Amino acid sequence: MSEPGTLSTVLAFAPNWWQETTSPATLGTLLVGWAKACGWQACGIVWTDPNAPPVIRTVRNGLLLDVPAPLEVPDAIRRIRAGEATVSYSVPGTTGRVFAGVHPPGRSVGVLWVERAGVSWTDADRATLAMTAKIVERSPAVTTIISPRIDSERLEQRLGDAAVIAGRMAHDFDNILTGIIGFSDLAVPLLQANSQAAKFVSEISKVGQRGIVFTQQLHQLSRSGQVKPNPSAFVTVVAKEETRVKSLGTPNLHLEKDVPVGLPAVAMEAGPLHAILGHLVDNAVEACPQGGAIRVSARVVDLTDTDAQDYLGKPGIGEHLLVTVTDSGTGIKPEVHRRLFVDPFYTTKVRHRGLGLAIVYRVLCAHRGGIQIEPVPDSGPGTQVRVVLPLATTRPPASAGTTTGLAAPVGNVSATAVRG
Repeated sequence: MSEPGTLSTVLAFAPNWWQETTSPATLGTLLVGWAKACGWQACGIVWTDPNAPPVIRTVRNGLLLDVPAPLEVPDAIRRIRAGEATVSYSVPGTTGRVFAGVHPPGRSVGVLWVERAGVSWTDADRATLAMTAKIVERSPAVTTIISPRIDSERLEQRLGDAAVIAGRMAHDFDNILTGIIGFSDLAVPLLQANSQAAKFVSEISKVGQRGIVFTQQLHQLSRSGQVKPNPSAFVTVVAKEETRVKSLGTPNLHLEKDVPVGLPAVAMEAGPLHAILGHLVDNAVEACPQGGAIRVSARVVDLTDTDAQDYLGKPGIGEHLLVTVTDSGTGIKPEVHRRLFVDPFYTTKVRHRGLGLAIVYRVLCAHRGGIQIEPVPDSGPGTQVRVVLPLATTRPPASAGTTTGLAAPVGNVSATAVRG
């Protein structure tokens, strides 16, 4: 018979974490079963996110209790984010309360914690708890509570497949629309000016032009997975974007910048970089229909492995340029936030097809960057989007099979034409 809490007892219970479920109560039931199987005096899980109520589950003496989270949670999360695999604290009547990080992909860090009595903690015990936390963070029971888990690799593959189809369709529709627009333009001079027939033909031409805008978006999605690592300056790109926003003529809307002049270059050509910033700024503009403020800031950050896991995409460790786009709009609803990236091309905009974030994500993945979307901190109105971009001097090599610059740059079409 194995001693409670050892590797063998933990592994014996591990398959239970993978049972399919849609019931929020399952997580509590699993924690109770885990505590009994491993002989824990107490255990629990704590996970918080600005887009959802906190998840706090506590089991003590075999009972699921509705009690506050342990006081050590903030400090434990801070230390886990700093790189510690497990963190322990002295608790009277126990051999210590030990915490391990629970970090669902693209989400904030939570903790799985345990107390036991009579048996001192060893390095092997701590490693076993850390391993269990990795299992728990991908458990369907946790997914049910905190929203669907985002599988970055599957998302990238699905968008890549869609991009291939989009490129082929865009080419065919370009030929059709070119014919419609061309013959419409040829027909207008042959008709009596201001006649009903002339107006109808002009409308046909306008519809064709709107179709061209859509096919340009499809072309951009098709090309967005190409690696364009030639360095570019973010300061130059944001200046062009500022000019474009001013040209939109949106009443009571202003763009603020906090972009130091001496920022290092990023490992990405200006076209893809402009595509990223343009889509994010356009989303911010649309979030402020009555006007407001859009703020673009940039600074260099040094990402740890834990920091990198906070972002969807492929950021690594080391220095990156952190670009933040914040708007003062109505904010993103929790139910909408939970579906972003889980459902590719998801959008709440009637006349859009959800291409904007899909393009941003593919460009970032290709260039080893990442994205994070959340409400404005301190419960203020609006949404904050953060992207990290590798610096030109620290860019890691592209992964095997990644397309390198074989086609036209992403930025071949105009900025106003490619927002989706």
